[in-house]
Amino acid sequence: MLALVYFASAKLGLALAFSTPSVTAVWPPTGIALAALVLWGRGLWPGVLLGAFLANVTTDVPVYTAAGIAVGNTLEPLVGASLLDRFGFRPELRRLRDIFALVVLAAFFSTAVSATIGVASLSVGDSLTEGALSTCRVWWLGDMGGDLLVASLIFVLVTHWPYRDLPGSAAEALAVLLALVSIGLVVFTHDAPGAYLTFPIIVWAGLRFLQPGTSVAAAILATIAVTFTANESGPFVRPSQDDSLLLAQSFSAIMGLTGLILATITSQRSSAERRAQHLAHDLQAELLPPQLPEIPQFEAAGWYRAGMQGQVAGGDFYDVFKASPGRWVAVIGDVCGKGPEAASLTALARYTLRAVGRQGAGPSDALRSLNEAILEQRSDHRFMTAVLVHLDVARPDHVVALSNSGHPPPLLVRARGEVEEVGDGGMLLGIYSDPELFDQRVELMPGDALVLFTDGLGERRDPDDDPSDRIRELLRRSAGASASEMAARLGQLTLSDGVKADDDVAVVVLRRVHSQEPAGVVPARAPDGSIAVELDPGPGSPAEARAALSPLMGALATQVYSDLRLGVSELVTNSVRHAGLRPGDRIRLQVELSDRVLRVEVSDPGEGFGANIPEPATRGPGGWGLFLTEQLADRWGVDRDGGWTTVWLERDLDPPGPIPG
Repeated sequence: MLALVYFASAKLGLALAFSTPSVTAVWPPTGIALAALVLWGRGLWPGVLLGAFLANVTTDVPVYTAAGIAVGNTLEPLVGASLLDRFGFRPELRRLRDIFALVVLAAFFSTAVSATIGVASLSVGDSLTEGALSTCRVWWLGDMGGDLLVASLIFVLVTHWPYRDLPGSAAEALAVLLALVSIGLVVFTHDAPGAYLTFPIIVWAGLRFLQPGTSVAAAILATIAVTFTANESGPFVRPSQDDSLLLAQSFSAIMGLTGLILATITSQRSSAERRAQHLAHDLQAELLPPQLPEIPQFEAAGWYRAGMQGQVAGGDFYDVFKASPGRWVAVIGDVCGKGPEAASLTALARYTLRAVGRQGAGPSDALRSLNEAILEQRSDHRFMTAVLVHLDVARPDHVVALSNSGHPPPLLVRARGEVEEVGDGGMLLGIYSDPELFDQRVELMPGDALVLFTDGLGERRDPDDDPSDRIRELLRRSAGASASEMAARLGQLTLSDGVKADDDVAVVVLRRVHSQEPAGVVPARAPDGSIAVELDPGPGSPAEARAALSPLMGALATQVYSDLRLGVSELVTNSVRHAGLRPGDRIRLQVELSDRVLRVEVSDPGEGFGANIPEPATRGPGGWGLFLTEQLADRWGVDRDGGWTTVWLERDLDPPGPIPG
């Protein structure tokens, strides 16, 4: 097979021989032979020898001259492949050293072997029609072009298959092809010097399609250039046809090499960014708890998103740990800067606070100890902010203690929907030796939640957007929800802009559960029951609806009960916001529970709507009501009767299992 391919490409090249019938400025077999021996082994050399002999013996040279030329054509790729192998060459051409090795070792040195032996063979056979030096120059440069254009093309097309890592799309590839062909035809159908117009297309191919795109583009450009130049058209036409073809092929090879270098640098940069992202992810994972512990009387949930597209370790962190029996510590912080230096300060903060917290220090004392550690162990003038919370589950007054060192104040979400800032800000850590810090007491009643977050939660691309209002509105609507649900909703709000922000975001939600909501316990199935309440439309309606569901907590599995709270909250919110209710109107909530089916109805005397499911909003927390209803229910619908609109859903329940013990 190699002999046939070599023979066919050799005849194509010899069709462009002018001064000497056996010497051409365009010789693709050189690249084919080199690629075959590098990719599939030097044991294929007999195929090269046979193909070269057949190609030359069918010309007007003696048999012994054809044999000498065939030997030179065979030694050329053998020498080139051996030199590349000793150099550690990789045919993927993903490294600059591989491109330079191809140029110097193969295209420059090994082609001299074939040119020297070939010209000597022609001289012995009295077949030289031009001077030896002139013939050797054409031979050498023609073979050089074959290595640079054809060998590189084969290397890349074979080793990069199936081309999944290319940034460009198929449509863009078609656009590059059309642009290259169009400009190439314009350039080579006119004698004006405009070949440089193809350079931007090669750059385009290199940036968007890397080595495969550049190699294919260079081969197409070379085909156009050689074809038109051979027909005495284009900017490279000279009195000597061999010189014309050498100029056209050299131009294409230089353009291809330039594109390959650009593509290689681009791919190396992309690989470096991916490695940096993996390293940053691994480093960040070491600075965050793998999971939050279970705290008696509390739910704890965290959410984190790395900024800077995750390429460097961020400075935001949080931690929740047991300090002593009955006492827990939660902390969230933001370190100045990013990268390894910020990560080292984050590690210092996290482990210092864990050590100090277990010694019984209060919130402010713990932050002062951290401040001392930063000043003693750091000389880079980095500072940080933090909020530290103490949870004492043995206190009968439901009070938690916290201290704030220049951090965004936490938000206290009451069970009925009120949202307020708590905790006056103290001084930053890592600047002054005696920062002003003080403990503050906050009453956290059952159903209330304390939300800690870093400043990235309020970052927005739109300068006219006030994120604090959106955060408060979301928390009002989430009052009474579980800690994990509230943290997930804040995360969804962060991602709702549709852009990747530069700053990190960390969120911690601490929610005190009702006495009948023991964390981690799966309740047994209760007898059949129903709930029917009427709600005054307003911001607190979703929280009131969720509170009304509490008698069913012991009757439903944990996940079903959580889904019920979420679905009811969204449907009640829809009525409040979109039904156009007038003063005095009421919202009715009815829940019926049997052994096999849970049915929920939310009714209002508003304007009504169809049962179509809109796409959830890409900005902000809205638009999820009917979408979530579709996801949570086995059946649902909208009824209109007597001026009331009722949205109902039904969910099939698993048969009750045996009650333990």
